[in-house]
Amino acid sequence: MPDQAFDADAVLKLLKKSKASGNELPFAFGLAGKPENCGLMIDLRKPGKVLRGDLKKMPGIKKTCFGTLRVEENEVFLQTEKPVKGIVKQLKKRFKAEGMVKFKPVLVGPDGSIIDEDSLPDDDAEELETSAPAQAEDGAAAALKQRIAAAAEAVKALGNPELAGKLAPEIKASAKLLGQGDHDGCAARIARLEAALAKLQSQPKPAPADAEQAAKLSKLLAAQAARIKALPPEQAAPLAEQARAVAASLKSGALPQAAEGLKALIRALDAPAGTETETPQADVMEIWQAAKEQVDGGISELQAALRSQNHPVLAQIADAGLAGATDGNQTALMKALFEMKSATGEARKAAAQALLAQIAAYLKFLKDDPVIALVEDNPFGISAPVKAPLTSALRQMAEIAKAA
Repeated sequence: MPDQAFDADAVLKLLKKSKASGNELPFAFGLAGKPENCGLMIDLRKPGKVLRGDLKKMPGIKKTCFGTLRVEENEVFLQTEKPVKGIVKQLKKRFKAEGMVKFKPVLVGPDGSIIDEDSLPDDDAEELETSAPAQAEDGAAAALKQRIAAAAEAVKALGNPELAGKLAPEIKASAKLLGQGDHDGCAARIARLEAALAKLQSQPKPAPADAEQAAKLSKLLAAQAARIKALPPEQAAPLAEQARAVAASLKSGALPQAAEGLKALIRALDAPAGTETETPQADVMEIWQAAKEQVDGGISELQAALRSQNHPVLAQIADAGLAGATDGNQTALMKALFEMKSATGEARKAAAQALLAQIAAYLKFLKDDPVIALVEDNPFGISAPVKAPLTSALRQMAEIAKAA
C-alpha cells in the first residue's frame, strides 16, 4: 500500500511531467523525525495550501511548508515563502530510498535565488504542529458543514423546483470547497447563498386574490380557445397566436397584460365576420405599460439592494434602472408606439411596420443579452423577471400591429 504522505509513483510521474512541460506544479512538504518518513505531495490542480492541510493530518509529520516546484534537467527547484529547514536533506534521502536518486532537490526563495538551507535559522520554519490548531480547524469545518446542511434544507423549504435548480450548484460548490480544505472560500460562498435565501424568504407570498384572478383569466382564456378552434384556419391562426401570448402572460404571473390581451382577443372574436377590426392604439400602450410596471417592481427592489452596497459603480448601475438594462431598445420602442398612435391611414400602416421592426429587435435583445440574464439571476436572490413579462407583451403588441 503506497505511503499517503509520499506516494512514490505519483511523485515520480508528476516530476517527469513538470520536466517535460516546464510547468510549475503546487507542492507541500512534511518534515518527519526520520527522512524515510518525510512527506511530499504534488498535484496538478490542488493548491499547495490545500496539500499542506492534507499533509498535516499524516502521522509522523512534524512541520510543513508549501509552494511550487519545477524540474529542470534533474534538479527539482522548490520555491516556498516559508521553507522548512531540513527539506533538502530529507528529500535527498527519500528520493534515494525510493529509487529516484537522479532527482536533486534545490531550495529557492520567492525571488528565485538558491537558498542554502543550513543558513536558515531553526526558528524560521513553521512551529511544531499541536493538537489545538487542528482542533480549531476541525471545529471550523464542522460549523461550515452545518451551515451548508441548513442552506440545503432552506432551499427545499422554498417549495420552488426552479429556484432549487438555480441554488443547488451553489450548495455543491460550497461543499466542494469545504472538501478541498478551502474554508475561507467555502465561508464566502455559503454567505452569499445565505443572503440570497434570506431575501427569498422575506418576499411576500402571492396574495390569494392574485391566484383567484389567475384562475378566472385561465377559465376565460379556455373559453376563447374553444371559440378559435371552431373558426376557419385562415381566421383562427392570428387569433391563436394572440391566445398563446395571453397564456404566456398567465404562466409568468403577468396578470395585468394577460387581462389586456384577453380583452383584445375577445373584441377580435366578437367582431362581425368579414370585417377588419382595429384594436385601439391605447390597448397596445396599456399592454406595454402593464408589463413595464411588473418588471419595474423587481428592478426597484434590485436597485435598492445595489445601493445598499455603498459602492459607486453599483450605485451607477442602480441609477440606470430598466432603461439602462435594456440599452436603447426601450427608447426606440416607445418612439415607434407614439408614432403609430398618432398616425392615420397609410401612415398608420407604415408606423405599424416600424413598430413590428422595433418589437423584433427588442425580442432578440431579450433573448441574447447577458445583462438581462444577470438581472434575473442576481446574487441577491431578488425575483426580478424581465424576459417573460416583456416577451409576452411584445407578442401581443405584434398581433395588434399586424392588424393595423
